[in-house]
Amino acid sequence: MFAPVGHERIALLLLAARGTAGPALTTPALWLTGAERGVMLCGLAMSLGGLAGRALSRQYKGPRPGQLPAPWALRGALLGFAASCALLITAAAGPVIAARLAKPAPPGLHDGGTAEIAAVEAVLFALAAVLLRLRQSAWAGTLLSGVVVAEGIRSHPEGVIPVAGAFVTCCHVFPALLWAGMLFYAIRAAVAWRHHPAAARGMMRLYSTAAAWLFALVLVTGVVSALVLVPLSSLLTTAYGRVLIVKAAVVCVAAGLAVAGRRWLRRTGAPGSGPALATRLEICALAVVLIVTGILTVLTPPAHPSSGTSVPPAPSARPASSARL
Repeated sequence: MFAPVGHERIALLLLAARGTAGPALTTPALWLTGAERGVMLCGLAMSLGGLAGRALSRQYKGPRPGQLPAPWALRGALLGFAASCALLITAAAGPVIAARLAKPAPPGLHDGGTAEIAAVEAVLFALAAVLLRLRQSAWAGTLLSGVVVAEGIRSHPEGVIPVAGAFVTCCHVFPALLWAGMLFYAIRAAVAWRHHPAAARGMMRLYSTAAAWLFALVLVTGVVSALVLVPLSSLLTTAYGRVLIVKAAVVCVAAGLAVAGRRWLRRTGAPGSGPALATRLEICALAVVLIVTGILTVLTPPAHPSSGTSVPPAPSARPASSARL
């Protein structure tokens, strides 16, 4: 009789049969891991962008009708910590599938580094939360920036073009997080000053100027990353390319809402109205962008890595004569 085959070996056989294309879109672990990474990015945007938004608010020279709200940096760090722990648990529960979700593997992380990077990010979030509790926001911001670096090391571009890929990813993710997080803080500030429309508009105008530069960085680095990962011929024929198109479409929607929000700044609003509806919808669109980005991290791009990635060989069945009865 043949020796029994364990669940991990069965998963290995199925994944090896698929080659290097990665797991199908129907794989539950794909959506779970992508959602966890998306939530982690939302927490990182809330914390890192909140700290940047408070720093930007100090540049406001107009009348201050009251105290600005404190950034939700601690809440964001705790959310990121919870999502990172969930990523670690998911990777530990299915190590074979977790390794396949991270193709192409960056140099030095032959299994994709899903568990290792998640553990590092959990530690960084936890330490940042402690420092934020102790009101050491500068050091906390440094640790939160380390999460961005960890994401760059784990990213798809790093697996295709070592070093340069991580740099491009950091230059893409960092301004995207600031764009979303600073907008969230600016909306909270505008709501706090909603009975003083001139001050609320002044705060939103200060943010919109910074957001224009952040959007330019996101656009340029996003195009570079897409050219590295997706050949034009594969844009409509691969799951990664189609999801990338969805992400680009949502980014365009967010940019359109940002333009509509700038038009609102030119009008005189009634006291108590708060920020424009377009601006509130913009933060929702950016949250969707971060979630879709999390999904993209677990899809295999069609680009070939500069260094070959090995596919774990399928275990061969032993003949009946050599199997134990």
